[in-house]
Amino acid sequence: MTEKLQVYAVNLAARTERRESIIGEFEGRDEFELHIVPAIEHRNGPYGLWQTFYGIVEEEERRGSEFFIFCEDDHAFTEAYSRDTLLHYIRLAQSLDADLLSGGMSVCRNPVEVAPGLFWVNWFNGMQFTVIFRRCYPKILAAKTTEGYAVDIQLSYLAKRKYVMAPYISIQREFGYSDATSINEEEGRVTRFFQKNESLLAQLHKVRNHYSAISPDTLRAIMSADVSRAFIPTYVINLPERTDRLEHIRKEFEGRPEFDLHIVEASRHEIGAIGLWQSICRIITEAKESDEDFVLICEDDHFFTEAYNRERLLHQIMLAGAMGAQMLSGGIGDFSNLVPLPGGVAWIDRFWCTQFIVIYRNAYDLILSAPFSLRDVADEKLSALLTAKMVTVPFISEQTDFGYSDITESNNHDSMIRRHFDNARVKLRHYPMAFKTAAEQPNPVSIAEYLAGDGPKALQLGCGMNQLPGWLNTDVEPDFGVTFLDVTQPIPAPDSSFDFIFAEHLIENFGPERLKKVLSECFRILSPGGTLRLTFYRADALREMPDSKQINAFIARLSKAYLHLVSEICTLLSESGFDHINLTSPNESTHQELQNVNKHNPYLPKEQYLKESITIEAQKPH
Repeated sequence: MTEKLQVYAVNLAARTERRESIIGEFEGRDEFELHIVPAIEHRNGPYGLWQTFYGIVEEEERRGSEFFIFCEDDHAFTEAYSRDTLLHYIRLAQSLDADLLSGGMSVCRNPVEVAPGLFWVNWFNGMQFTVIFRRCYPKILAAKTTEGYAVDIQLSYLAKRKYVMAPYISIQREFGYSDATSINEEEGRVTRFFQKNESLLAQLHKVRNHYSAISPDTLRAIMSADVSRAFIPTYVINLPERTDRLEHIRKEFEGRPEFDLHIVEASRHEIGAIGLWQSICRIITEAKESDEDFVLICEDDHFFTEAYNRERLLHQIMLAGAMGAQMLSGGIGDFSNLVPLPGGVAWIDRFWCTQFIVIYRNAYDLILSAPFSLRDVADEKLSALLTAKMVTVPFISEQTDFGYSDITESNNHDSMIRRHFDNARVKLRHYPMAFKTAAEQPNPVSIAEYLAGDGPKALQLGCGMNQLPGWLNTDVEPDFGVTFLDVTQPIPAPDSSFDFIFAEHLIENFGPERLKKVLSECFRILSPGGTLRLTFYRADALREMPDSKQINAFIARLSKAYLHLVSEICTLLSESGFDHINLTSPNESTHQELQNVNKHNPYLPKEQYLKESITIEAQKPH
């Protein structure tokens, strides 16, 4: 790479000390060509920075560059920086079809080391030194806005292939104030974030190296071993009066001879968590006395997912044991960080839920000697106690929701336990994407590309994970294959572009004034005769709920949402120009294209969802 690296450093004219600092950082570094870019000044700092950044991307798009470096004027090189290091990671990121590469992040979520010293991340903070690649230009330019975005947060949503190098070659210099993020004015706050995050990446690097020490030959031998006669000592914890659970768990293990099943009467205690811990310790004591290498402890609300496979689990139990695992879980309700390992297992830093856990011999004494207080719960205790924790990926076990919990009071709320597993699986979906090539990823289409196609034009706003075939699926936090769209901004589509617009549980995010702007934009882009379909939780449903428990559960689910009266929404639609405003239910429509678009809340029985939700269809006059 002989050409100089183009660097754009953004600076407010009044911040002369920052200008001098950033010039000093690049002084004598001939590999860079530094451009000081006057920041667009605005009372809203993120607005000015985003618009400035947007202008740089427009210029680089015109130039046809392969990448450029965006810098904030508080960037500082670390001792780890060298020209060769930076060029190495740029080439490596390009080989992975990167959208961006950071020299150092103050915060990142779900990091995965994809090559030595290079981590893929799902979300991040910190734009003080960031390589922006050509692949990302169109995504940024499609996010034109009349308001301000925090650049790092916005890029977290727009860019799917985000990488950071470690050790960091760049951190932020603290000046005692921030022009973009006021909370960062606290002395030492930014420095602590960088140190904590770099330390996390170093820890994950050590974990990966430690477990990667298993030789390929050993891995092949374990994963191909004959397990036709193998069995798993399995202990199911059950209270005899919970006959519904006992019947359920027996059916789960029916016809699975690989499990040597024992039903264990749960230890009784006025505090359910203590009873569960005592039951676990009794089982481990018996396994220790029987000289078992491992034991499977199962709760009576466990169920097997479609991913379960007999041979694969037996091989994974052997593999995790060979790696020195203390525990292998079949599925967890939450985690923070994860390291993918060979054979479909992963190391986890913490976890919830103990419905299906293999405990190995090397953890027996540690668990049996551990104190257990009145405030402890089994999953959090084991999570803190054990360091070599692993989970099967994908999950082979989750928990059935019986509508009550003998252990954790909070899990008595509406489908709370299902939410834990759903959230963990959503997190888990991001990790495999770190290893896929760009060609394997479902790429979102732009609005212009979609409108250029044939057939009826249908737009879904705020789709989340409910992607509709043939529709333009959009969201402000887009998943893979979803197009970025912030509905609080003018929608970048011509008038009369779409025949149908659908939004399910989106309008609860807006108060009346902002909602009216959203509805006006929908009216503008709908074709004459086009239909808008809105599904939302109606405030009127509160009047029909039979008891306070149901009312409180409903309010708790929507604690950060706006509840709208049906009459108010009808009024706003009318004021926005719509007519033929009709009430229906989420599973009904007068249009074939809208018959099956709703996906009822998976945490609720369908009947309850239908009682709490209402759908309105409105038409733009011809």
